[in-house]
Amino acid sequence: MLKFRLSELKQRYTLGERYFSNINLSGLDLSGLNLENINFLNVNLENVNLQGTNLENATLKYVNLTDSNLYRANLYRARLSDTNLTKSNLKETYLRCSFINNVKLDYVYLEKTDFSEAYLKNVSVKGSKINKTDLTDSTLIDVNLSQAYIVEMYYSKLTKLYNCFQGEVIGEDFFKDTVTSFII
Repeated sequence: MLKFRLSELKQRYTLGERYFSNINLSGLDLSGLNLENINFLNVNLENVNLQGTNLENATLKYVNLTDSNLYRANLYRARLSDTNLTKSNLKETYLRCSFINNVKLDYVYLEKTDFSEAYLKNVSVKGSKINKTDLTDSTLIDVNLSQAYIVEMYYSKLTKLYNCFQGEVIGEDFFKDTVTSFII
């Protein structure tokens, strides 16, 4: 996997390149960038700061976003598949109308996260805290919400939940012991 510098990513994107594969961007500060329509395939974004980044219509496939900050990132109509977001900050992240398939959201803080009109299938939320999260008109298939700590969640008559509550419900003590708090 080729290690990229921030300047190289910015330059290529400015010149019109949108497809990036098999690169390592770990540890970079990509906050506030406009990366609309970007396509990341097998990219390492571990411990990356994407705070306020525009990833509208982005495709993230086989991407490692472990321990990353996506606070207030825009992922409107993004496509995430086979992606790992374990221990990432998704507070106030905008994922409206996104397609999310085979994604790990384990031990993630989802506060005021917008999943309205999104499609989530086979998503793991083990140990995640869901607070004031919007699932209005969303479709959730095989998302085991019983493994998450749900404080407050918004949904509508059009929200569809299929096979989303199995096993035992975890308590607040489990969450406190396993998830790192985020300071914004």
